Parts: sequence; C-alpha cells; structure tokens
Amino acid sequence: MDKKLSKEELVNLIDSLNPKIKKSLKNTNYQDRNDLEQEIKLKIIESYEKIAAIEAPNFEEFLAEFLTKQKQ
Repeated sequence: MDKKLSKEELVNLIDSLNPKIKKSLKNTNYQDRNDLEQEIKLKIIESYEKIAAIEAPNFEEFLAEFLTKQKQ
C-alpha cells in the first residue's frame, strides 16, 4: 500500500460500505442493530489500520531477497 488513507477517505470508504452493513443488520434483532453497526464500523477501522501498518516488500525486493536466500 503506497499511502495511508486520510480520515475523510476512510469515512468515505465506510460510507460506501454502509448499504451492505445495513442489509446485513436486517438479520439481527432490531434492538441490537445500532450497537452492532457501530461495532462493525469500528472493526473496519481497526482492520484498515492493521493492514496499513504492514510493510510488505515490492516484487523486486521480494525477488532479490528470494534469490539471495537461494544462493545460500
């Protein structure tokens, strides 16, 4: 991932997922929907932050490391 999303971009991402979240909440009790919706959105944010923190090598770096290990 090249750059981390801004807060506004993250809010837009969550807004784009809102119809799916609302549809899925129809399978739960009416009283629990607001709490569950907040929990789902919080988990999306936590998951994004976890994924954004991962620093994976690009293909060239991965290939160079792989070839170095092959020579050893």
